[in-house]
Amino acid sequence: MRHEPGVLAVFKDPSDAGRAVRAAHAAGQRDVRAAMPAPFPEVLEAMERPPSIIGALTLIGAMVGASLGFWLTVGTALALPMSVGGKQVVSLPAFMMIIFEVTVLVGGFSNFVGMLIGAFIGRRKSRMPEDPRFLRDRIGVFLPGASGSMHALLRTAGAEEVRDVS
Repeated sequence: MRHEPGVLAVFKDPSDAGRAVRAAHAAGQRDVRAAMPAPFPEVLEAMERPPSIIGALTLIGAMVGASLGFWLTVGTALALPMSVGGKQVVSLPAFMMIIFEVTVLVGGFSNFVGMLIGAFIGRRKSRMPEDPRFLRDRIGVFLPGASGSMHALLRTAGAEEVRDVS
């Protein structure tokens, strides 16, 4: 698949890559993309992306799981007439293990589904030129639609290599 034309820079140090992203934003380049082998905080902070909703989705899933676990245990205890020898039919300490397990199960599943959806949507939104170094030890910063005037800016920020991509 063909990529958008632009300028690709390769960095060794995450702080240099973060500085380059900030400089590109200051120069008016709004669309800046980065590829890196690990989520470096310097680069992620400079990208100015909104926070992920995966955590909120997991929390919602966990709350739904807790209520399902509560409903499952209490509903089963009330639906099945059982002689408990004078004890309470609904005993929360006995049900807490099942409620916890359903909470973790549904919360984990909602996290997994959210990550799959986020990865699918994110992959379609922004394409980046591929380079095997970005999977090992280098950070790539891509400025789609940028011209050769960004070469000096990226080199000043500490880029090892700057090239035009067409």
